[in-house]
Amino acid sequence: MKRRLIDIVSLDALRVFDCTARLMSFSAAARELSVTQAAVSRRIKHLEDMLGFTLYTRNGRQLTLTPKGERLFLRVQASLEYLGSELDELTATQTHTTLSISASAAISHLWLGERLQRFNEKFPEISVRLTTTDNLSELAQSDSELAIVFSKGTHPDWKLSPLLSEELIPVASPGFLQRSGIKDRPANLCASDLLRLTLYDYGRSGVNSVTLLDWFEWAGIDPAGLSPRIVFSDYILAVDAAVRGDGIILGSRALLQAHLISGTLVELTDNALITGFGYYLGLPRHVTTGQSAENLASFLVDSVLS
Repeated sequence: MKRRLIDIVSLDALRVFDCTARLMSFSAAARELSVTQAAVSRRIKHLEDMLGFTLYTRNGRQLTLTPKGERLFLRVQASLEYLGSELDELTATQTHTTLSISASAAISHLWLGERLQRFNEKFPEISVRLTTTDNLSELAQSDSELAIVFSKGTHPDWKLSPLLSEELIPVASPGFLQRSGIKDRPANLCASDLLRLTLYDYGRSGVNSVTLLDWFEWAGIDPAGLSPRIVFSDYILAVDAAVRGDGIILGSRALLQAHLISGTLVELTDNALITGFGYYLGLPRHVTTGQSAENLASFLVDSVLS
Protein backbone atom coordinates (compact mmCIF):
# COMPACT_ATOMS: atom_id res chain seq x y z
CA MET A 1 0.00 0.00 0.00
CA LYS A 2 2.79 2.42 0.88
CA ARG A 3 4.51 1.67 -2.40
CA ARG A 4 1.32 2.40 -4.34
CA LEU A 5 0.84 5.74 -2.53
CA ILE A 6 4.36 6.79 -3.39
CA ASP A 7 3.70 5.91 -7.01
CA ILE A 8 0.50 7.98 -7.30
CA VAL A 9 1.44 11.01 -5.19
CA SER A 10 3.18 13.38 -7.58
CA LEU A 11 6.18 15.46 -6.70
CA ASP A 12 4.24 18.52 -7.85
CA ALA A 13 1.50 17.83 -5.30
CA LEU A 14 4.04 17.56 -2.51
CA ARG A 15 5.67 20.80 -3.67
CA VAL A 16 2.30 22.59 -3.48
CA PHE A 17 1.73 21.14 0.00
CA ASP A 18 5.20 22.25 1.12
CA CYS A 19 4.55 25.77 -0.13
CA THR A 20 1.13 26.12 1.56
CA ALA A 21 2.48 24.68 4.83
CA ARG A 22 5.42 27.10 4.85
CA LEU A 23 3.26 30.14 4.11
CA MET A 24 0.07 28.96 5.82
CA SER A 25 -1.89 30.62 3.05
CA PHE A 26 -3.35 29.25 -0.17
CA SER A 27 -3.30 32.69 -1.79
CA ALA A 28 0.35 33.34 -0.84
CA ALA A 29 1.29 29.87 -2.11
CA ALA A 30 -0.52 30.58 -5.38
CA ARG A 31 1.49 33.78 -5.86
CA GLU A 32 4.79 31.97 -5.15
CA LEU A 33 3.92 29.11 -7.51
CA SER A 34 2.47 31.44 -10.20
CA VAL A 35 -0.87 29.59 -10.29
CA THR A 36 -4.39 30.46 -9.20
CA GLN A 37 -5.62 30.01 -5.63
CA ALA A 38 -8.29 27.63 -6.95
CA ALA A 39 -5.56 25.45 -8.49
CA VAL A 40 -3.78 25.28 -5.14
CA SER A 41 -7.02 24.36 -3.34
CA ARG A 42 -7.77 21.61 -5.87
CA ARG A 43 -4.26 20.18 -5.58
CA ILE A 44 -4.42 20.04 -1.77
CA LYS A 45 -7.93 18.48 -1.84
CA HIS A 46 -6.72 15.86 -4.35
CA LEU A 47 -3.70 15.08 -2.15
CA GLU A 48 -5.91 14.69 0.93
CA ASP A 49 -8.21 12.32 -1.00
CA MET A 50 -5.26 10.14 -2.05
CA LEU A 51 -3.79 10.05 1.44
CA GLY A 52 -7.10 9.45 3.20
CA PHE A 53 -6.66 12.15 5.84
CA THR A 54 -6.94 15.93 6.08
CA LEU A 55 -3.86 18.09 6.07
CA TYR A 56 -5.35 21.32 7.41
CA THR A 57 -8.10 22.50 9.70
CA ARG A 58 -9.65 25.68 8.34
CA ASN A 59 -11.04 28.48 10.46
CA GLY A 60 -12.20 31.00 7.91
CA ARG A 61 -9.05 32.04 6.07
CA GLN A 62 -6.77 30.79 8.83
CA LEU A 63 -5.04 27.45 8.21
CA THR A 64 -3.66 25.07 10.83
CA LEU A 65 -1.86 21.82 10.11
CA THR A 66 -3.43 18.69 11.54
CA PRO A 67 -1.09 16.42 13.53
CA LYS A 68 -0.69 14.14 10.51
CA GLY A 69 -0.31 17.16 8.24
CA GLU A 70 2.45 18.58 10.45
CA ARG A 71 4.26 15.25 10.50
CA LEU A 72 4.05 14.95 6.71
CA PHE A 73 5.24 18.55 6.25
CA LEU A 74 8.42 17.89 8.22
CA ARG A 75 9.19 14.84 6.08
CA VAL A 76 8.32 16.53 2.79
CA GLN A 77 10.35 19.63 3.64
CA ALA A 78 13.44 17.57 4.52
CA SER A 79 13.05 15.40 1.42
CA LEU A 80 12.67 18.33 -0.97
CA GLU A 81 15.68 20.10 0.54
CA TYR A 82 17.77 16.95 0.19
CA LEU A 83 16.60 16.36 -3.39
CA GLY A 84 17.28 19.98 -4.33
CA SER A 85 20.78 19.80 -2.86
CA GLU A 86 21.58 16.60 -4.77
CA LEU A 87 20.25 18.00 -8.04
CA ASP A 88 22.31 21.17 -7.61
CA GLU A 89 25.43 19.10 -7.09
CA LEU A 90 24.72 16.74 -9.97
CA THR A 91 23.97 19.48 -12.47
CA ALA A 92 26.74 21.85 -11.37
CA THR A 93 29.63 22.40 -13.75
CA GLN A 94 32.37 20.04 -12.66
CA THR A 95 35.54 22.05 -12.06
CA HIS A 96 37.16 19.64 -9.62
CA THR A 97 38.51 16.17 -10.41
CA THR A 98 39.33 13.33 -8.05
CA LEU A 99 41.68 10.53 -9.08
CA SER A 100 42.98 7.52 -7.17
CA ILE A 101 46.44 6.03 -6.75
CA SER A 102 47.52 2.92 -4.85
CA ALA A 103 50.91 2.28 -3.30
CA SER A 104 52.55 0.44 -0.44
CA ALA A 105 52.58 2.13 2.96
CA ALA A 106 56.38 2.48 2.88
CA ILE A 107 56.69 4.32 -0.43
CA SER A 108 53.58 6.38 0.39
CA HIS A 109 55.06 7.54 3.70
CA LEU A 110 58.70 7.95 2.68
CA TRP A 111 58.47 9.13 -0.93
CA LEU A 112 55.01 9.67 -2.42
CA GLY A 113 53.30 11.84 0.20
CA GLU A 114 55.59 14.84 -0.20
CA ARG A 115 55.30 14.66 -3.99
CA LEU A 116 51.50 14.54 -3.86
CA GLN A 117 51.59 17.73 -1.82
CA ARG A 118 53.72 19.44 -4.49
CA PHE A 119 51.41 18.07 -7.22
CA ASN A 120 48.41 19.58 -5.42
CA GLU A 121 50.15 22.96 -5.32
CA LYS A 122 50.62 22.80 -9.09
CA PHE A 123 47.17 21.32 -9.86
CA PRO A 124 44.82 22.54 -7.10
CA GLU A 125 41.79 21.53 -9.15
CA ILE A 126 42.74 17.83 -8.89
CA SER A 127 42.17 15.90 -5.68
CA VAL A 128 44.06 12.66 -5.12
CA ARG A 129 42.77 9.69 -3.11
CA LEU A 130 45.70 7.57 -1.90
CA THR A 131 45.06 3.94 -0.99
CA THR A 132 47.86 2.06 0.79
CA THR A 133 48.35 -1.68 1.17
CA ASP A 134 51.38 -3.82 1.96
CA ASN A 135 49.89 -6.80 0.14
CA LEU A 136 51.86 -6.56 -3.11
CA SER A 137 49.59 -8.91 -5.06
CA GLU A 138 46.56 -6.90 -3.92
CA LEU A 139 48.32 -3.71 -4.95
CA ALA A 140 48.99 -5.06 -8.44
CA GLN A 141 45.29 -5.95 -8.80
CA SER A 142 44.10 -2.52 -7.68
CA ASP A 143 41.31 -0.80 -9.61
CA SER A 144 42.89 2.63 -9.01
CA GLU A 145 43.68 4.92 -11.92
CA LEU A 146 47.38 4.72 -11.05
CA ALA A 147 49.47 2.38 -8.92
CA ILE A 148 53.07 2.19 -7.79
CA VAL A 149 54.00 -1.45 -8.36
CA PHE A 150 57.03 -3.36 -7.04
CA SER A 151 58.25 -5.19 -10.12
CA LYS A 152 61.09 -5.99 -12.51
CA GLY A 153 59.51 -3.75 -15.12
CA THR A 154 56.68 -5.75 -16.69
CA HIS A 155 53.12 -6.47 -15.64
CA PRO A 156 50.14 -7.86 -17.60
CA ASP A 157 47.68 -5.26 -16.29
CA TRP A 158 49.83 -2.12 -15.98
CA LYS A 159 51.91 -0.03 -18.36
CA LEU A 160 54.96 0.62 -16.19
CA SER A 161 57.35 3.57 -16.03
CA PRO A 162 60.43 3.27 -13.78
CA LEU A 163 60.57 5.40 -10.66
CA LEU A 164 63.05 3.94 -8.16
CA SER A 165 65.47 1.04 -8.38
CA GLU A 166 65.95 -1.13 -5.32
CA GLU A 167 69.40 -0.81 -3.74
CA LEU A 168 69.50 -2.20 -0.20
CA ILE A 169 72.15 -1.39 2.36
CA PRO A 170 72.36 -1.40 6.19
CA VAL A 171 71.84 2.05 7.74
CA ALA A 172 71.81 3.57 11.21
CA SER A 173 71.76 6.99 12.85
CA PRO A 174 74.96 8.91 13.67
CA GLY A 175 73.94 8.87 17.35
CA PHE A 176 73.70 5.08 17.35
CA LEU A 177 77.15 4.78 15.77
CA GLN A 178 78.67 7.13 18.32
CA ARG A 179 77.19 5.19 21.25
CA SER A 180 78.41 1.96 19.65
CA GLY A 181 81.99 3.24 19.46
CA ILE A 182 82.15 3.36 15.66
CA LYS A 183 84.82 5.92 14.82
CA ASP A 184 85.84 4.85 11.34
CA ARG A 185 84.03 6.11 8.28
CA PRO A 186 80.88 3.95 8.32
CA ALA A 187 81.25 2.94 4.69
CA ASN A 188 84.51 1.20 5.61
CA LEU A 189 82.64 -1.37 7.69
CA CYS A 190 82.10 -4.88 6.38
CA ALA A 191 79.26 -7.27 7.10
CA SER A 192 81.14 -9.04 9.91
CA ASP A 193 81.67 -5.71 11.70
CA LEU A 194 77.91 -5.28 12.01
CA LEU A 195 77.33 -8.58 13.82
CA ARG A 196 78.20 -7.17 17.24
CA LEU A 197 75.77 -4.26 16.88
CA THR A 198 72.03 -4.07 17.59
CA LEU A 199 70.14 -5.40 14.58
CA TYR A 200 66.51 -4.64 13.78
CA ASP A 201 64.58 -6.29 10.98
CA TYR A 202 61.13 -6.35 9.41
CA GLY A 203 58.85 -9.10 8.12
CA ARG A 204 58.48 -9.94 4.45
CA SER A 205 55.71 -8.10 2.61
CA GLY A 206 55.87 -10.55 -0.30
CA VAL A 207 57.92 -13.31 -1.89
CA ASN A 208 60.26 -10.77 -3.51
CA SER A 209 60.92 -8.64 -0.43
CA VAL A 210 64.39 -8.74 1.15
CA THR A 211 65.17 -8.54 4.87
CA LEU A 212 68.34 -7.71 6.79
CA LEU A 213 68.99 -11.42 7.35
CA ASP A 214 68.79 -11.92 3.56
CA TRP A 215 71.39 -9.18 3.12
CA PHE A 216 73.77 -10.91 5.55
CA GLU A 217 73.35 -14.18 3.65
CA TRP A 218 74.06 -12.36 0.37
CA ALA A 219 77.18 -10.85 2.02
CA GLY A 220 78.45 -14.35 2.87
CA ILE A 221 77.35 -14.67 6.50
CA ASP A 222 75.14 -17.53 7.62
CA PRO A 223 71.98 -15.88 9.01
CA ALA A 224 71.06 -18.96 11.08
CA GLY A 225 72.87 -17.65 14.15
CA LEU A 226 71.60 -14.08 13.86
CA SER A 227 68.79 -12.87 16.07
CA PRO A 228 67.50 -9.32 15.49
CA ARG A 229 66.35 -7.60 18.69
CA ILE A 230 62.99 -6.70 17.12
CA VAL A 231 61.34 -7.82 13.89
CA PHE A 232 58.77 -5.23 12.87
CA SER A 233 55.74 -6.12 10.81
CA ASP A 234 55.94 -2.71 9.14
CA TYR A 235 58.93 -1.20 7.32
CA ILE A 236 58.03 2.32 8.47
CA LEU A 237 58.28 1.25 12.12
CA ALA A 238 61.76 -0.14 11.44
CA VAL A 239 62.81 3.15 9.82
CA ASP A 240 61.47 5.13 12.78
CA ALA A 241 63.48 2.93 15.15
CA ALA A 242 66.66 3.51 13.14
CA VAL A 243 66.11 7.27 13.04
CA ARG A 244 65.66 7.27 16.84
CA GLY A 245 69.05 5.58 17.12
CA ASP A 246 67.80 2.22 18.37
CA GLY A 247 69.69 -0.03 15.94
CA ILE A 248 70.61 -1.04 12.40
CA ILE A 249 68.06 -1.77 9.68
CA LEU A 250 68.30 -2.69 6.01
CA GLY A 251 67.56 0.51 4.16
CA SER A 252 66.38 1.28 0.66
CA ARG A 253 68.55 4.03 -0.82
CA ALA A 254 65.64 5.34 -2.88
CA LEU A 255 63.04 5.39 -0.09
CA LEU A 256 65.45 6.79 2.52
CA GLN A 257 66.98 9.39 0.21
CA ALA A 258 65.76 12.31 2.33
CA HIS A 259 67.20 10.78 5.52
CA LEU A 260 70.53 9.99 3.82
CA ILE A 261 70.85 13.49 2.36
CA SER A 262 70.02 15.17 5.68
CA GLY A 263 72.34 12.84 7.60
CA THR A 264 69.73 11.49 10.01
CA LEU A 265 70.69 8.05 8.65
CA VAL A 266 74.05 6.94 7.20
CA GLU A 267 75.08 3.94 5.14
CA LEU A 268 77.26 1.48 7.06
CA THR A 269 79.05 -0.25 4.18
CA ASP A 270 79.69 0.04 0.46
CA ASN A 271 78.07 -3.35 -0.17
CA ALA A 272 74.65 -2.52 -1.60
CA LEU A 273 72.40 -5.37 -2.71
CA ILE A 274 70.83 -4.62 -6.11
CA THR A 275 67.93 -7.02 -6.56
CA GLY A 276 66.77 -6.10 -10.06
CA PHE A 277 63.39 -5.07 -8.65
CA GLY A 278 62.16 -1.53 -8.30
CA TYR A 279 59.15 0.72 -7.93
CA TYR A 280 57.28 1.45 -11.15
CA LEU A 281 54.41 3.80 -11.83
CA GLY A 282 51.58 1.92 -13.46
CA LEU A 283 48.76 3.09 -15.71
CA PRO A 284 46.03 0.53 -16.59
CA ARG A 285 46.63 -1.28 -19.88
CA HIS A 286 42.98 -1.91 -20.68
CA VAL A 287 41.35 1.32 -19.49
CA THR A 288 41.49 4.73 -21.13
CA THR A 289 43.47 7.12 -18.96
CA GLY A 290 42.07 10.57 -18.19
CA GLN A 291 44.05 13.78 -18.44
CA SER A 292 44.27 14.16 -14.64
CA ALA A 293 45.88 10.74 -14.29
CA GLU A 294 48.28 11.58 -17.13
CA ASN A 295 49.21 14.81 -15.35
CA LEU A 296 49.99 13.00 -12.11
CA ALA A 297 51.93 10.27 -13.90
CA SER A 298 54.10 12.81 -15.72
CA PHE A 299 54.65 14.77 -12.52
CA LEU A 300 55.84 11.74 -10.55
CA VAL A 301 58.15 10.49 -13.32
CA ASP A 302 59.59 13.98 -13.81
CA SER A 303 60.17 14.33 -10.05
CA VAL A 304 62.61 11.41 -10.26
CA LEU A 305 64.44 12.75 -13.30
CA SER A 306 64.80 16.32 -11.99
